[in-house]
Amino acid sequence: MNKKIAILLTLILTLISFSCSKDINITKLDCNSDSEILFISRRISNSADWQIYIMDCNGNNQRTLLDKIVRYSRPICSHDGSKIAFTTYVDKTYYLYIIDKEGQNLNLLSTGEQYCGNPAFSFDDTKIVFSKNDNTVGHNSDIYVINIDGSNETKLTNQDYNTSPSWFPSGNKIIFASFNDTSCGIYTMNSDGTEKKLLTPPDQSFWHPVISPVGNKIALVTKDWDGSQIYVMDSDGKNLKQLTFTVSPNYSVAKPRDANKDPRWSPSGDKIAYVSWEDGDPEIFIINPDGTGKKRLTNTSSRDENPYWSTDDRYILFSSGRDQGMNTEIYIMRADGTEQTALSKYSGDDTLPLWLK
Repeated sequence: MNKKIAILLTLILTLISFSCSKDINITKLDCNSDSEILFISRRISNSADWQIYIMDCNGNNQRTLLDKIVRYSRPICSHDGSKIAFTTYVDKTYYLYIIDKEGQNLNLLSTGEQYCGNPAFSFDDTKIVFSKNDNTVGHNSDIYVINIDGSNETKLTNQDYNTSPSWFPSGNKIIFASFNDTSCGIYTMNSDGTEKKLLTPPDQSFWHPVISPVGNKIALVTKDWDGSQIYVMDSDGKNLKQLTFTVSPNYSVAKPRDANKDPRWSPSGDKIAYVSWEDGDPEIFIINPDGTGKKRLTNTSSRDENPYWSTDDRYILFSSGRDQGMNTEIYIMRADGTEQTALSKYSGDDTLPLWLK
């Protein structure tokens, strides 16, 4: 009997120790208790559909934002943290919505038969710029702007394939990528669609522009079959500089070689987080905007990707498949890569995290 009691006590103490160690690990991260994390997850039984979830920054209080099924893409948050924009796909039609962070006041902004998404809030949160393809015959995609109440939808471009729009902090200029059968470049234009200007060299192909927090720099990615690389340039296109140079050692003639992508500015603008395949699997790195200070933050045998900074520069969210029993989870780590901690802890896939204010 005493032996059974001893075994039982040992088991209880082990469980208590395990529970406390997890709590201490989260507590050590010391994230703002008012902060929340948004992500998409597959939690519907016998379904591959995605829904939007929100949780506290320590992984607690996980709940759906709304019942709608969403497209596999990262929802975006307004600058004041009060509204979220996202895309659904139902009956061969794309729908762009906006909703309050609390899940109230759902509002349909626009629809597209071939595509409607890539939204970005203006810095005063009164408008959204997005890309849409409503041509069932051709393959063009154009940039549109709309008020957040769904009024005054305006088409800003009218040729080629245009995508990845976002606003400069000034609010009167938009950046986007535009490509056709022969080239792909980064352009700017006024918020009314006038004065379209190519920023990148015409003999090189770039896409996915990301504006720095103060608007003076742009991170961008080469569109290259031999491996995409990350560059930085001034907001007027000057001083174009290559930051990454590695490619994956794995290669297939059937698809472009994996290299470097998904640059994400820290809120201070001092660092860029990105994803690199330089060792064959996607891992999270950081680098200074001048190309110095490159540092690998994750190092696992599975996929670590989709980085997203906390609003105070101290943490980076990301998705990881390192726990094979949990599929893909949302993780958090300090900006130096330490204290990598699983947050979502769900047996299905959780990915594309976003730090809410």
